[in-house]
This record gives sequence, structure tokens and C-alpha cells, in this order.
Amino acid sequence: MELQRIIQEVKRQMNGAISQSLSELGIEHKVNYGVSIPELQRIAKDYTGNHELALSLYEQDIRECKLLASMIDDPKLVTGEQIDNWAQSFTNHEIVEQVCSNLLWKTDRALSRSIEWCLSDNEFLQKAGLIIAARSASNINAKNIVFEPYLEIIEGFESETFCAQKVSIEFALRQIAKRNPEFKQKVLGIANKLASSSNEHKAWVGSQILFEFEEDK
Repeated sequence: MELQRIIQEVKRQMNGAISQSLSELGIEHKVNYGVSIPELQRIAKDYTGNHELALSLYEQDIRECKLLASMIDDPKLVTGEQIDNWAQSFTNHEIVEQVCSNLLWKTDRALSRSIEWCLSDNEFLQKAGLIIAARSASNINAKNIVFEPYLEIIEGFESETFCAQKVSIEFALRQIAKRNPEFKQKVLGIANKLASSSNEHKAWVGSQILFEFEEDK
């Protein structure tokens, strides 16, 4: 059985140092074998596109199984119900980053949920929404109007949100700015306001954006 074969392979590659390091960073999983991301990517190559296996893997309360599920699933087969179910397991930053970056942004149903997630009080859903917006900004087939609301949402974020999400906010702004000159000017306008803020997290985001596009001036 493929599921059991994968779990056995994961156990063979377990790394206590990585597991301990993740715990120290506050990244907790019910079961964590500490297998590195590159090693998981190697394992995933043999099962790419296996949707049913991905669903079975994600049901396991094992870090590596959930991450592998996001690496092998077929975005075209992901349903809205699956996205909602998987989002309920967003309990640490690693799972959010991996699931959204590996899979969810490539689906047809995640972007429509990401605005609601950005407005959520749940920090992990907020992060998921921002990552999906950032990744989706590279999709040349996406309509520009889809990304307008994110700029308004980010401008309206409280200082506490910038503290918790500054890296994801910067990522979203940077990627949206790259879509076209009009978005770039809008993002730079936001960045200038943020850079002059007395809040260190807002100022950091603004400064990073201005530095990113400084050479284009």
C-alpha cells in the first residue's frame, strides 16, 4: 500500500535535530519526524498527481504526510470542500506556507477564499490568504481587478497584524507590484506611507518594498 510505504520511507529519513529545531521555533505537530523539505520533495516525485493518495496522506496526523500531500496533489482535482477541510489544520506557519505555496494557489478555488482569509482574526488563515494572493499575482491569466482589494485590505491592517504578518504582507505587496506599472505605483504609494510610520513593523515592510524597486526608478 502506497500510504504505508511512504510512512515507512519517512521514518527511515527521520532527523531528530530538525524536529527539535522546529519545536524550538514554535512549529508543533502531533507527530514530527523532522524530515527535511528537500528530502520530502524527493519522495514526492514518485507520486506526483496522485489525488487520492494526497487525500489519505493529509488525514494523517503526521507533519511529513501533510506536507507530502501538498506536494503530490493535482491542483485541478482539488475541490472547495477539500480546501476548507485542509484549512482547518492550519495550526502553524510551516503547514500554511507549504500547503499554500505547493498547492492551493494553483487551484481554481483558493483565490476566492483568500480575501475572506485575509480579513480573518485567525493568524494562520490571514497568512494563507496573503500567500495565495502573492503567488497568484504571478498568474498572467488572472484579471488585474482581482488584486485591487488586497491593497485596500493591507492598508487597513492594524499594527498587530503587521507585527504577525509582516513577511507575508511584504511578499504580497511585492508580487502584486510586479503585475504592471499601475500596480507598482499604487504599491509604492502604500510603501512610502508605511516606511514613514512610527510602527517598526509597518516601517520594515515599507522600506523593504522601496528597496526592492529602488533600482527601477
